[in-house]
Amino acid sequence: MKEKVIKSEKKSVLNSEELIKIAHQLRCPTGNEGIAIGALLKETNNKMIEESISALQLKERNRILELGHGSCNHLESLLKRAEDLKYFGMEISEVMKEEAEKINEASINNRQALFQTYNGCNIPYVCSFFDKILTVNTIYFIESPVKFLNEMYRVLKPGGVFVLTFADGGFMKQLPFVVNNDVFKLYDKLKIKELIAQTDFTLLKIKEETERVKSKSGEWVDRDYLIVTLSKVFKNSQLN
Repeated sequence: MKEKVIKSEKKSVLNSEELIKIAHQLRCPTGNEGIAIGALLKETNNKMIEESISALQLKERNRILELGHGSCNHLESLLKRAEDLKYFGMEISEVMKEEAEKINEASINNRQALFQTYNGCNIPYVCSFFDKILTVNTIYFIESPVKFLNEMYRVLKPGGVFVLTFADGGFMKQLPFVVNNDVFKLYDKLKIKELIAQTDFTLLKIKEETERVKSKSGEWVDRDYLIVTLSKVFKNSQLN
């Protein structure tokens, strides 16, 4: 897999303090800067999000949970994938929740969507509630990833699908706002497999992709990313 950074068309002049501020804003956007970060993420993450939605293979009347949805400009596109879908968005960022509610007011009023804040791990729903779960570019910030995946397993229905998408660690290490701080926990194909092996999830597929995007510090980069598709398989006790 290609892991290279294309030379910047405009050299970044951000200092270390500014880079750390970007890292924290990416983890949990706040204030006006957080709104600006959300707008940037809408542009840079669009392809990753759309491909991740496709990997869900949405069906009629599915309940979908998305974690870390940002401003959620993609909701309209998602809801067109199948009939009578119900979307539940959860964010650790109050600013992103509010932005998503403004943008998707019509879907909320039509009872197609609900947005909530949460603590980054615990999902306030009963076991086996969701048909599909989606999260893009959030795994780096999860403090207890095994606990997090186990919680996703708990709220996912038997036979349900969880799509976990993230930029490859080899690529992330080359970004100036990632190095020299403890905000990001990086993963590659091997590390994500080792993490999944500690849970009851069944790994269905890892799709590797590359796209050219402008980074948050202003550089043009070739971003390698992985779309990981997991399933909660049926067990005998769940069939009875």
